[in-house]
Amino acid sequence: MEGEPIDEVNRGLISLLDSLQSESMAAAKVRFCIIGFDDWPNCYLEPADLRDLETMPTLASGGTTSYAAVLNELYRRLPLDISALKRAGYIVNRPAVFFLTDGLPNRGDGWEGAYANLSTPGFPTPNILGFGIGDAEAATIKRIASKPEYAFVAAKGVDTGRAITEFIKALTKSVITSGRALAGGQASLPIEKPEGFISLAVDTV
Repeated sequence: MEGEPIDEVNRGLISLLDSLQSESMAAAKVRFCIIGFDDWPNCYLEPADLRDLETMPTLASGGTTSYAAVLNELYRRLPLDISALKRAGYIVNRPAVFFLTDGLPNRGDGWEGAYANLSTPGFPTPNILGFGIGDAEAATIKRIASKPEYAFVAAKGVDTGRAITEFIKALTKSVITSGRALAGGQASLPIEKPEGFISLAVDTV
């Protein structure tokens, strides 16, 4: 992402932080991590208690769109992050990954194999929710998402900046609702379709 889209992401993350800090009980149950990717993955925020953050990191744009890079990074770090949380005394639920992209995967980068690794027996396979904007293809987003109902693309004609804003709103609601459920002793992964997006589980594109 370049220009206005990445700026919109950064503004949205600040809004998300403000919302979660006003929901302290929900925030206490969530550990939030941000990984950006182009040619390589970049972890902007290690798994964090959002109540303790003063500000969100600023994401930068550049490079290509290597899906393999970020999927390989998930494969590398998920067991490490989960082990660290367990050592700290936490009960860890299945991770949820909100995968937002505005582009096609690099041709021939092997993302399919990297994705398959996340389902290796014994691996803490995450729930992946796919969100496509800009040039992202619906068919690819549907393959990235763990389930058809976890796949969404921005409808034709929806401005990219607006799509990002609505994605952040949906992400915020999902995190807060999930945190509230965990605080009440229930594990859930609420699915919030962003306004202006199409659900690939039920709609034709």
